[in-house]
Amino acid sequence: MKLLKTGILAPSLTVTATVGLAADYEIFAAFATVETGVNHYAVERLDHKNKKLHHCTAVLDAVTKQLTGQCTERPGFPKNPTGKGPNVLGEMSTIFSGLPVVGYWKIDPTTGKTEFCIPDDAQCVEVTPQP
Repeated sequence: MKLLKTGILAPSLTVTATVGLAADYEIFAAFATVETGVNHYAVERLDHKNKKLHHCTAVLDAVTKQLTGQCTERPGFPKNPTGKGPNVLGEMSTIFSGLPVVGYWKIDPTTGKTEFCIPDDAQCVEVTPQP
């Protein structure tokens, strides 16, 4: 299988940030990879309340069109987090079976609810870590 990585600076990727006041949760560093038949999306998630870092992923299957996801805790917490307060909504466009697929991450900066959505298919998957 051939793996193509798309980073933050890719021309097909747009990241939007909205600054809020003292958020308890934030996401950053959204990216995507494309394999034959499968799109992988990922984002980093900070939990300022509990000082935890999570790596969250979502996968879209080309055949079933099923969207799945999860968050996995990573060891440590950044000494200099990206800045307490941003509520980042990352929007990305990738190639999926020859067609562009737009997806985005969203997080509630107060509750920490984290989701990845594919608007064309009107489907979202919640990946909020469980305590």
